Amino acid sequence: MGVADELARLVAHRDAGELTDEEFQAAKADLLAHPERARVEPEAEAAEPVSARRRRNRRRALVVAVLIVLALVGWVVVSEAMIAGARLEVRVTSVTPVNADVVEVDATFTNVGGRASLGLCQVTVSLPGSSGSSPVETPPEPLTTAPVPPGGTASGKAEVVVVAGDARRVTTRDLSFTCQ
Repeated sequence: MGVADELARLVAHRDAGELTDEEFQAAKADLLAHPERARVEPEAEAAEPVSARRRRNRRRALVVAVLIVLALVGWVVVSEAMIAGARLEVRVTSVTPVNADVVEVDATFTNVGGRASLGLCQVTVSLPGSSGSSPVETPPEPLTTAPVPPGGTASGKAEVVVVAGDARRVTTRDLSFTCQ
């Protein structure tokens, strides 16, 4: 800092009421008489006490934590209200073999419960494996692609390739549905 900066600092202290006019005039005269006494370093601001900063930071952290908890609770409440009890009931209307490897499944879906639209429903054919081994499942095929609104009904159709066994033997008991 130079003499001009030091004079500006003295004026600021006087204007803030930290120096009387007499103290200001004395300090100004001393500075002008001895310019080498002008501060080289800028005046450091008084640091806030650590305890006050900690209290302020704790309050901020508490407010943020409360807001996060409230947001999570709100999200859970809204999610539960939207999805609670929502499910698709599936009613198979027909199972028609197309050939020995493919079966066509027609079904209707009713969205019961909840307030959310439910969408994709897939069908899988599961037939017993050869000589009593575990059932062989086909890859799932989508029956629905558009969401079914609450209380709404939709229908779907899928051609399912039967991996093991004869598609002509497939019945509604061999079908399983996965709906979201």
